[in-house]
Amino acid sequence: MAGRLAQLWNDFRPSTATDAGRRGAERSRRAAITGGTAVLARVVQVSTSLITIPLTIHYLGNERFGLWMTISSVLAMANFADFGIGNGVLNTVADAFGKNDFDRIRAAISSGFAVLGAVGLLLLALFASTFFWVSWADVFRVASAQARTEAAPALMVFAFCFALNIPLDLVQRAQLGLQQGFRMNLWQVCGSVAGLASVIAGIRLHAGLPFLVAALAGAPVAATALNTFHFFVVSRPDLRPRSQFVSRDAISRIVTIGTLFFVLQLVAAVAFSADNVIIARILGASSVPDYSIPQRMFSLISIMVVMLVTPLWPAYGEAISRGDIPWVRRTLRRSLVLVFGFAAAASLTMLLIAHRLLAWWIGPRISPPFVLLLGLALWTIVDCCGNTIAMFLNGASIMRFQIIVASIFGVACLAVKIYLTHRYGIVAVPWATLITYLTIVIFSCTIYLPRALKHLHRAPNLITVATPVVED
Repeated sequence: MAGRLAQLWNDFRPSTATDAGRRGAERSRRAAITGGTAVLARVVQVSTSLITIPLTIHYLGNERFGLWMTISSVLAMANFADFGIGNGVLNTVADAFGKNDFDRIRAAISSGFAVLGAVGLLLLALFASTFFWVSWADVFRVASAQARTEAAPALMVFAFCFALNIPLDLVQRAQLGLQQGFRMNLWQVCGSVAGLASVIAGIRLHAGLPFLVAALAGAPVAATALNTFHFFVVSRPDLRPRSQFVSRDAISRIVTIGTLFFVLQLVAAVAFSADNVIIARILGASSVPDYSIPQRMFSLISIMVVMLVTPLWPAYGEAISRGDIPWVRRTLRRSLVLVFGFAAAASLTMLLIAHRLLAWWIGPRISPPFVLLLGLALWTIVDCCGNTIAMFLNGASIMRFQIIVASIFGVACLAVKIYLTHRYGIVAVPWATLITYLTIVIFSCTIYLPRALKHLHRAPNLITVATPVVED
């Protein structure tokens, strides 16, 4: 056992191998370990959701549960609220790690924490200044007296948890950049279990929606806080954020990269996270569960793929910085084939068992039409392949292409969703996403990707910018 633990630790230390094959093997092992623990974390999170969703939908009812889902979507749209600075830290740390430049890593972490702390406080202050001037019950179109009373406090709890998580999330970005993502994944397991226990306790105590929101949203934030303490105090005190390591140059670079990430994350929020908000505004909050619950079922497939391929992001960047282009091409090809096969098989299986699974899980109150389920299945396959390509684009430092394509897609997708939802109802939402993504993103990648692979060696050190990926 001690030997295996020692080998595991060596997999995450800076590579000293001089042979490209050995470096590639080490890189692949680190990505595999991080991806494996990410799947474990997601399985635990999904398992807790399988328990909490039926409990809460029966406890809260359709309208209050729809309010919960809608608020969650609003905050998912706010994932860009750190202005991409977290991803800027990830990229900087990954590049410096590939060159064994730990002074630069310390500067990136300390500077990023300073900026993200300021961003979190600013966003919380902005929300507080507008909170009492907006009728949140009318915004979410809830009718019952209890739902109208709980709308504003529940949103406040969510907003506080989100703002607090902005600076705390830096530890996860740093760990990913160092290819030690297994650490954050194990802490996420703890957060999921704690959230489940808190929700069950809240239901037994007959607590209101704000308490349940605090239980489910606050537990992961607490786990991230403990991860921050353990990593920077116990495990890697040499990387602990300190004021003397804050650098103007590091802040400038992080903010520059973050601005570009901000554009792409904003596009992702508009394109992918607006579904429940559009349905609530057009059809009412009570219609949200009819779409959001089947969508969550299929999203499990995309989430698992994202967990597996995300470690390739820093691995691609390190390989490109070292000039190991054959490993990049080989890994991209293999990952696309594997992801397509897995997504197709999993989506077809989910399509065939969806109604039985929903009846067992939720009961008779949710019975989506086949057209909706088919659209979700096809979109899941395309989404998984798109996320796999995005990891390569991140590491390959392809910037202009992603910004242009993602911006066009975001605007078109939002317009098509609104139009088709008005015309055909909730069944049109996944089809609108699928049609616009195939037409704009996949078509553009099919033309551009061979060119990018051919000329990859010519520009290995450009600023990396990521195409946004779907988050649950």
